[in-house]
Amino acid sequence: MLNTPDKLVENIVEKIGCAGIISTVSRKYADLNRSPSVENIEAIIEYRETIKDILEYLTILDISSGQIVKPYLHLSIHGMKDAHYGPFAIEIGTLNGKSCSKEMKHWFERSITNGLKEYLPEVNVIFDRKFIGDRSIAYHRLGDGQEYEGYKDLFQTFQMEISFTLRKKYSEELVHLISKIITDFQEEFIIN
Repeated sequence: MLNTPDKLVENIVEKIGCAGIISTVSRKYADLNRSPSVENIEAIIEYRETIKDILEYLTILDISSGQIVKPYLHLSIHGMKDAHYGPFAIEIGTLNGKSCSKEMKHWFERSITNGLKEYLPEVNVIFDRKFIGDRSIAYHRLGDGQEYEGYKDLFQTFQMEISFTLRKKYSEELVHLISKIITDFQEEFIIN
């Protein structure tokens, strides 16, 4: 049973060999999905450095400009209660389109909709309604208005809120779904 987001990420990383970042501290102590504060600054710095390390490893970061040279898909996987939309729901947050391009949001919507038809046809997917994402999900793209400049237009972030029942009873299907989205992204925007 893989009912926690970190276990889903572990299994996706194992399945397709992509990079994954798993918070090892409760969000109650250091929330990576918020603006830097006294409580989370060390974790935010480590998170941002890890993203930079991944971009360098993938050789898509131009060190001189600090910008990426190819599209990058950043999925932030969270759990949500069934009470929000029922037991078969996923909400995708993009901060109303600020964390990704309009074209990439359309691509992601098509990709997840097609994947759900294959793996979890009864699931309802919602975009930017309740869990649109904290303004921090756009920082990797737009910067935070302070020291962190972000990676601009090619950095695409999607926050995935997944219901408890899906995580508890359909974890294998979720691993296949998210893995398919990531590999489709790689094939469509990176490899070709």
